[in-house]
Amino acid sequence: SRDAENPSDIRFQQVSSDGAPVPEDQLELRDEIDRTLTVVRMLFPDKDSQFEEYFRPLLSLAQAGLVGDSADPKLASRALATLKDEIVSREGGRIKNQYMKKLGIYALSMALPIAVIGAILHYVYPELRAISGFLLLWSGCMAGVWLSFGARKVFLKFEDLNIVEKDRLDPAIRLVFAGLLTMIIGLLLSTKAVVIDLGGVTTENFTSSIEICLLIGLLCGFSEQALSAKVSKHASSILEMG
Repeated sequence: SRDAENPSDIRFQQVSSDGAPVPEDQLELRDEIDRTLTVVRMLFPDKDSQFEEYFRPLLSLAQAGLVGDSADPKLASRALATLKDEIVSREGGRIKNQYMKKLGIYALSMALPIAVIGAILHYVYPELRAISGFLLLWSGCMAGVWLSFGARKVFLKFEDLNIVEKDRLDPAIRLVFAGLLTMIIGLLLSTKAVVIDLGGVTTENFTSSIEICLLIGLLCGFSEQALSAKVSKHASSILEMG
């Protein structure tokens, strides 16, 4: 039933008089309903009409699968899967676009001013091209992180609706984290601890080319999920050699 003390919660209580254990399929259904309700509560913290629109069918299928001798957990599980699909269809696009806008605003604010300064240093002060190269590397990484999310999260699953990224990093922190890791990659390349030759592109003196700096930054940002592992691997190999 609906919890009288907390109207946004479902109250579960075993009423069997013979003390028989609750069947495993009903326990699994209850756990899945709890997880679903947690997501719905996080999506609609104000408990408005949209919350009620999903809460009521969730309560109904909980009763259908758990209440009485004719309870049918299998039927309720199917109804729950259908409800979750409906929530994803109706809310997934909105949530993804909201996150991409937020991430994009942070990325643009962190990339555009730095890119402008880097371009000015590159063309006006050639002796500072090493610094401008790292600034452009940073800017490329910001754009790459934004593209990475769009490419990885083509379709959101139900479990992604309340926590879009499983590492739970705030967009601004994610961008700074990826940017600092990219700076480490840049240092490895500039000191020639790592040299990459790909077709006509080489990372030797890469800071002298705006295109190569931006390209490396974009690739690092786009691969931000694997970036920490790559940096850790190179750091370990260098320290072992030392």
